[in-house]
Amino acid sequence: MDIHTEHIIAYLEGRLSKEEKNAFEQQLQSSPDFKKEVDDIRFIWETTAELKLHKQINTRQNWEKVSRQIAIDKYKKKILSFIRTSAAVLLIPVLIATYSLFNTLKDWNNLPVEQVELTTAYGLISKITLPDGSEVWLNSGSSISYPKRFTDNKRNIQLTGEAYFKVTSDKSNRFDVLTPNGLKVSAYGTEFNVKAYEDEDKIEATLAKGHIEVTEIGQPVSRTLRPGEQVVYYKNTSRMEVDKVNLAVETSWKDGKMIFRRANMNEIVQRLARHFNVDIKLEGEELYDYNYSATFTTETLSEVLLLLEKTAPIKCTVIEPKQTDDFTYSRRTVIIKTIK
Repeated sequence: MDIHTEHIIAYLEGRLSKEEKNAFEQQLQSSPDFKKEVDDIRFIWETTAELKLHKQINTRQNWEKVSRQIAIDKYKKKILSFIRTSAAVLLIPVLIATYSLFNTLKDWNNLPVEQVELTTAYGLISKITLPDGSEVWLNSGSSISYPKRFTDNKRNIQLTGEAYFKVTSDKSNRFDVLTPNGLKVSAYGTEFNVKAYEDEDKIEATLAKGHIEVTEIGQPVSRTLRPGEQVVYYKNTSRMEVDKVNLAVETSWKDGKMIFRRANMNEIVQRLARHFNVDIKLEGEELYDYNYSATFTTETLSEVLLLLEKTAPIKCTVIEPKQTDDFTYSRRTVIIKTIK
């Protein structure tokens, strides 16, 4: 134990002389840093009062036993003094260790925080539990980045792709989802879906429960959503639109389903490509005019394509992977074209 800390403990125990006490208290008044250090030690000292009292009680009880056994009054003061000194010697290391731990914990939040980065491959869906207990379902071809532990009253998540969030309620620590192209979705405890693929020209945020705020980063105005509402942010124009949507359609993917309600061919192709990990090429301008309504659960790619062929004059051709010159394999490709 260093002399500086011993001096503070001596002050707390009242063992300083009058002159030393006056000098000590003058330093308390003139140095805020010194006062904070003393306050920290005082806090730990006071929390050990019960321990000290317990030691004193045990000491008193033990002394009575010793006194009755040896029946020699003249040794009473010497033995009691020895026991008190021993108790103090034992207590001081505990106090110093506790103080060191206290300072270590204070510095914990200043340590660098490791980032966790996770990616879900095409054709798969992942479920992740964040450090605060929040749950995230990560869709095919999506990635997420977050700190290994949340600090400074922040819960910041970086998302590329699509994810469904079930956020643990914490009114003092806001939960922010940051997407490419500068859109932020904020909540304190709720459930919502964010779709922000880089190859799409819009970002969608859909609220299932509670409420969320959607903000373009750097802009002062935010949109607050109610359950069942969706905000669509158009990247090229920075325009936002809010509308009511069918939650089952927007969030069914996390349960392994694909639900389409009057969806255009472009949307269908994007979702099928990610779900089945294939490349899909459209041949024919007329294809973009077709709308489909369907629900797929356990169907294979071949079954889905067959159903599409039955609802419109189209032909779907599957090209299986082939080995290339560099000994890698091309992805399975689907070509969809109109039948005239």
